[in-house]
Formats: sequence, C-alpha cells, structure tokens
Amino acid sequence: MQKIGSIPNTRADSNGEFTDGNVAGGVPPTILPAEWFNTIQRELINILAAAGITPDSKKFDQMALAISTLVSKGEFLKIKNNLSEIKTAGPSAVAAALDNLGISANLIPVGTPIPWPTATPPTGWLKCNGNSFSATTYPKLALVYPSGVLPDLRGEFIRGWDDGRGVDAARALLSAQGDAMRNLTGSFSGTTNNDASSVFGVSTGIFAGSTTLLPATNATAIGSNTRPATMSINASLQVPTANENRPRNIAFNYIVRAA
Repeated sequence: MQKIGSIPNTRADSNGEFTDGNVAGGVPPTILPAEWFNTIQRELINILAAAGITPDSKKFDQMALAISTLVSKGEFLKIKNNLSEIKTAGPSAVAAALDNLGISANLIPVGTPIPWPTATPPTGWLKCNGNSFSATTYPKLALVYPSGVLPDLRGEFIRGWDDGRGVDAARALLSAQGDAMRNLTGSFSGTTNNDASSVFGVSTGIFAGSTTLLPATNATAIGSNTRPATMSINASLQVPTANENRPRNIAFNYIVRAA
C-alpha cells in the first residue's frame, strides 16, 4: 500500500494526498496514474485470496465476506468471547499465551503442598503419600525433592520450619516429628499406718485441688497393720482422649504440583 504522493509527478498535496487543485490559483489537480490504482487493486485482491475467495465481477459484497471470513477463522480475538478462542485452541495455545504475557501456567510453584478436597488429585498433581517419583518425568519436582521421594503427609500436620528461631530447634527441613506434650508433674504425701490421720495429705501439681485428698476420719485405729490406699488419674473424665495429641481438624488430601 502506498499514498498517491509517494508516486513521482502526481501533483499530490503537501500531505501526499489527492487534491482537486485550483485552476484559478494555479494549483493543478492530482494526476491518477495506473501505478496507484494497481496498488489498491492488489491489496484488495490479496484480501480476497487470504479468505479463499475468487474475484467475481458480478458480486459486490466480496470484500465484506472476506473480512467476515478472516475474522471467523479465529485469527482475531473477540472481546465478547473473553479469550475463549485461546482456550478452544488447546493447552499448548493457552500455555503459549500465558508465556507471552509473562504469566506461569500455574501460579503455584512446583512441589508446593496444598490441601485438596477429593481422593484423586487433578491432572499434573501427585499425592503427598511418601511415594517415589521419576526425576526424568518430573525434573522440576526433583529440584525441590532431590531424594526423588515425596513427603508422606497422610494424617500429618505441617509445621513451619524453625530456621534458627529456637522454638523448634535442631529440625531439618522435611524432617518428621512424633507427637509429644509438655510434662505433667505433681506429688502428694500422707501416711497409711494405723493412726487416724489423713490417708493422703497435702498435694501439688496435677494432684492439686484441695489441701487433703482424703481427710482424716474419726475411726479408731485397728491393730498395727497398714491400710492400702490408691490414687489414680484419668484425664478422660474431664477431656476427650485418644492415642495421640491433636487439635480439632478437618481431613484434606495433601497434593503437590508435579512438572
């Protein structure tokens, strides 16, 4: 395509465009050479060719049809479709579009564990169940799990790495830790002989709650034999108990993105 003014001796105006001229003012009109018309004709013919349309002198809507055909071929994105054309073109087209925009196909880094609500992970993800994986198949995953084995997060809670803070010292990344609780201590004292004093006297710690767990009686001592006495603790009488220490929780399936 070219402006009429790009062709020499056509008498185009200062903007390289057509002018009717002004005979009285001594301004001649623009000359219309065949070169310029051929330029326009070639442009129009090439538009028809791109749409696969053969020129027909008896039709006067071929240019409109060509433009409509080129648009419908999917070479252009329609605003009203919200980029659905790229999605329809397939995963490779989506990945290429995101790459061109500088956006990762998945904003979650490879190897990041996330909770998933179903037993089966989506495509491109693996369960954190302690299984090994192929470094050839998942080279990026192997960079964050060089052992080639995923952590087993079934029935586990994730704890933030101490990283020198001193709250959970001497822990290595991805190391497992068994359940534990703070130590419970306490004591009680007393006698179990043949006098009429308290069987158990003052208590402390987990046995605390009163000055005497079993107060003195008014009974008369019988003989010189000692009297057996038992003190026990049963936490289930006050709180829920199990074979582990745990907070309230909801079970999710931990999975990692693999690539």
